[in-house]
Amino acid sequence: MDAFFNYLSTHPIAALTVAVIILFMTYFVVKKLLKVALILGLVLIGVSGYFYYQAPEKFPDNMKSTISDVKEQTGKIAEQGRNVVDVGKEVLDKGKVLADKVEKKVKDEAESGTKK
Repeated sequence: MDAFFNYLSTHPIAALTVAVIILFMTYFVVKKLLKVALILGLVLIGVSGYFYYQAPEKFPDNMKSTISDVKEQTGKIAEQGRNVVDVGKEVLDKGKVLADKVEKKVKDEAESGTKK
């Protein structure tokens, strides 16, 4: 990783290219998230209109139950996301340990080969 940063510091064009790529990726992710938020907002407005049209006197109760259902489902999805991140961290740690073992084994083999 240090070699990568050293390369970027000695080659400003490469650093600029990486920065532009990161900016584009960030822009497209934010753009997608904004679209999802707008679509969800429109769906919420549509559901609200449907409930109001069906039974104007029951509208507040229906909206409260719908909002509580959405909150519950969002909490479940967020928890699943946290679990995925935790599993990813565990896999990354195992990969680092495995890479260190392989690197040590390669160095040992190289040293034993040069000693012969």
